[in-house]
Amino acid sequence: MREIMTGQDIGTTIDFRGQGPYEARHPWPIETSVSSGSSVVLIHNAKEGDRTSCTTLFMEVYPPGAAFIRGEGVTPEVCEDAAWVKYQRVLNCADGSGSHKWEARGYRNGAGFCCRCGTFGSQIFAGEQLDHFCRVCGTGTTYHCDTDKAAGTTTFLCEEHYKTP
Repeated sequence: MREIMTGQDIGTTIDFRGQGPYEARHPWPIETSVSSGSSVVLIHNAKEGDRTSCTTLFMEVYPPGAAFIRGEGVTPEVCEDAAWVKYQRVLNCADGSGSHKWEARGYRNGAGFCCRCGTFGSQIFAGEQLDHFCRVCGTGTTYHCDTDKAAGTTTFLCEEHYKTP
């Protein structure tokens, strides 16, 4: 595995910040990138109308075949196990075809979700597939979009024609 921030090979030892090193228990592909640590999770109580928060450990993995998988829990083991279960769902997306059934779900940047297993994937859709064409040259793009809410319109620009303000 590789550490996501540095890109360095870390083998199977993951540094859970504040918890120390942790030896991965599952056979992640060597191409997998990983990040770990702790984060604040907001919990909204709809019945009471209030919010509380807690701190939890997390492990984020970027294995081949999936863009992002996050496991959370009270220990590094629980985090890894949760991420592994999600990764197995990705690998075994069931319809017999061996491939995912992607939908954009409103994303305009080319990302998509598998409607069977819930996997998130980046660079799934091309601009042409989403009917997003650069307003200058007509090339399919997911590079940049401008929305005019008052007019109810959205226009797209490819990388070549997008000018940083």
